[in-house]
Amino acid sequence: MKHASMISLSNETSGVTGLLMKGDSGSVVYVEEKVEDHTAKQYEILSETGALHKEGYVVINNIPVSEEGRSSFEERFMNRAGLVEGEPGFQAIRILRPITDDTYAIMTIWDDEASFTNWRTSKSYENAHKKRGTSQALPTTIFPRPSFVTTYFIK
Repeated sequence: MKHASMISLSNETSGVTGLLMKGDSGSVVYVEEKVEDHTAKQYEILSETGALHKEGYVVINNIPVSEEGRSSFEERFMNRAGLVEGEPGFQAIRILRPITDDTYAIMTIWDDEASFTNWRTSKSYENAHKKRGTSQALPTTIFPRPSFVTTYFIK
C-alpha cells in the first residue's frame, strides 16, 4: 500500500519537499511517501483519484473513527459513488487511513475556493451525502469525537 505523510512546516522540516499547503492553522507539506520525521502524521492511501498540482484549494475532512468502526467506515468510502470527480474545478481526492492515531483524512483538492463552494451547493453533493442522518448512515457510535475541517491554499 502507498504511504503519505503530512508534516507541519518548521525549521526542522525545511528540507522536506512536497506539496506546500498554507492555511489559517499553519503550513504543512504533503508527500506521497513515508517521511522519517517524528512530527509527521503518517497515512496509508486507501484511494486516490486525480493528480496533484502546484496550485489549488485543499479541503481536509479530519474524521476520528473508533477501532471497531474502521472496517465499516473504509467500506463506505471504498464504495462511494465518486460524484465529486465530475465536478467543475475538481483536481484530486485522497482517502487517507491514519497509521499512528484514529483520525482519517479525506482530502479533496480544487482549482479554487469557489469550485469547492459550488460543489457544496450542488445536486451531486446532496446525492453523495443523502444517507447522512438516516438509518442507512454509519452509526454515530463509531465516531469518538466530532470531525473537523482544515483548509489550505497550494501556492
